[in-house]
Amino acid sequence: FSKEHRFHGGHGIVGGQIPLGAGMAFGDKYHNTGAVTLCFMGDGAVRQGSLHETLNLATLWELPVVFIVENNGYAMGTSVARTASHQEIWKLGLGYEMPCGPVDGMDPVAVAKALDKAIKHARDGKGPHRNRC
Repeated sequence: FSKEHRFHGGHGIVGGQIPLGAGMAFGDKYHNTGAVTLCFMGDGAVRQGSLHETLNLATLWELPVVFIVENNGYAMGTSVARTASHQEIWKLGLGYEMPCGPVDGMDPVAVAKALDKAIKHARDGKGPHRNRC
């Protein structure tokens, strides 16, 4: 955690950072700061109901936030295949008409390009973007 650097750290509740990230983005939009929130989560966090509530409101309110799912295929040791009806979890954003797509998290150039595009989208007032690495 670093208030000075706007790094709000981890959370003890799985998925707890998702609505908090949208709340910070709401504050930035309200105060017209021009900032974009990057909200990181693991593949297990996408199983929380708060994700869907947050994606809906973030899209509805066009919040300047980028949701980034780090998917290693195992949520706390349980295979994604055993906990989801589909394994391409990046597609969850499509249900909210949110631009989203997979990114090869092992390719730093691909990650940088995807983040640049998503941040520009959010900063231009077009709402959230969702990438999966």
